[in-house]
Amino acid sequence: MKRIILTFLTFLFALSVLASEKEPKNVPKNKTAKVLKSVAFATIRSTLLVTYGEGEEKQSAYTPCSENFPSMPGDFPCNYLDYEGTTMEVATQSTVNEGESTEGSDPEDVFPGGKIFIKLIKQKSPNLNGKVVFLGEGEDQLKLFYGPKGQISHYLYRQTLVIFKWDWTQSEPSLTGLLFVNVNHEYFPVEVKEYSF
Repeated sequence: MKRIILTFLTFLFALSVLASEKEPKNVPKNKTAKVLKSVAFATIRSTLLVTYGEGEEKQSAYTPCSENFPSMPGDFPCNYLDYEGTTMEVATQSTVNEGESTEGSDPEDVFPGGKIFIKLIKQKSPNLNGKVVFLGEGEDQLKLFYGPKGQISHYLYRQTLVIFKWDWTQSEPSLTGLLFVNVNHEYFPVEVKEYSF
């Protein structure tokens, strides 16, 4: 009897561990248009069609995403959830931790993932009217696009577009989900996956 109970408890534990490791879910083709319309995909696509000019290069901190995040294409640094690059952690659902001050801190605590070079683009993105940041070079470059309030709207890595869904109804915006959109060379959607926090 003890063996059966132990086996059952082990099974429940394994099931709970698997359930906690959420994966993005495929959005069916017949629902893709509705999902993309909810995040103003036409506006997002217009930001990708522009050739951006020169920018100011600077060194910045790199903070990897926490366990609360799914695997992010291009190894997205989660401190760049806001334009200032100061967000260390984002709470999901209805609360967000504010960016933490790094003054007087131990450099290892401030830069746990190391440092990276970024390019702050001088021109704003069309229609979105937000700032643009490029990380890296060549085909591995991440192109980050921000809304006017400073939170990230979306980023492009190779042929994958990641769209951030924010809840603006609280005093502090909170991240509620992500869309992973595989796009073609003209930035039209080919496949959409959705991740909810």
